[in-house]
Amino acid sequence: MKLAALIVLISVGAARSQDSIKFSTVHFFGGIQTAVPSREFRAVINNSFGNLGYGFNVGIAVSPLGEKKPSPFLLGVDFGYFTYGNEKQKGTSVAPPLKTTHNVFTWNGLARIQPRYLSHRVVPFADGLLGVKLFNSKTKIDKNVADIIFNTDQREVINNVKDTGLNYGLGLGFYTNPLKTTNPGFQLRVLYLWGDEVKYVVRNSVVVDQNGFVTFSTNRANTSMVIVQVNFTALNIKTLFGSY
Repeated sequence: MKLAALIVLISVGAARSQDSIKFSTVHFFGGIQTAVPSREFRAVINNSFGNLGYGFNVGIAVSPLGEKKPSPFLLGVDFGYFTYGNEKQKGTSVAPPLKTTHNVFTWNGLARIQPRYLSHRVVPFADGLLGVKLFNSKTKIDKNVADIIFNTDQREVINNVKDTGLNYGLGLGFYTNPLKTTNPGFQLRVLYLWGDEVKYVVRNSVVVDQNGFVTFSTNRANTSMVIVQVNFTALNIKTLFGSY
């Protein structure tokens, strides 16, 4: 009788432990980010917020095994955007006022390694990324409200310079576990992205002559950077809505 009771207790305990240990098949994340460019590129940014970039990011990682069994590896995609400032140039008798914005877009494939089971409230992870980085400098007429309303036939975009480069990197971070809290969680991730040289438009070098001809200066710089991200995170579609 004692042996039978012991077997029953062990079976119940094992069933409860298996029920409490869960794993993720889909991992959504998104939030805000700050970029610290390489020393070489920071020297040419010259903006009013410490020569840093800021923006947002979104991503998704999926278990290659689906719901069949837990996997310590996830595969996915990652998108990021940030701006590193703008500059305004006053209008002249022959040229309108101008505004040039400098933006960066990143598209990456993502491979993530993390614990196989999500049995704790905080889950560490490591990411590997590989993709492309697009640098974009767009010069537009700096219209005021009156211009927008009454001068709709005026050309808005004066010039748009783009350059792409290879983007690859590593990331470390952690997230609070929505499978334990039954609500979307919090994620902190720090990335180091290596990048090759790309062409950029030198600040305050855009000039439009009286015939509308645009001239500007360009240079090249290394685009490696450290990125710090603060995200929300949700595991499986249900936790996006605060329940599991």
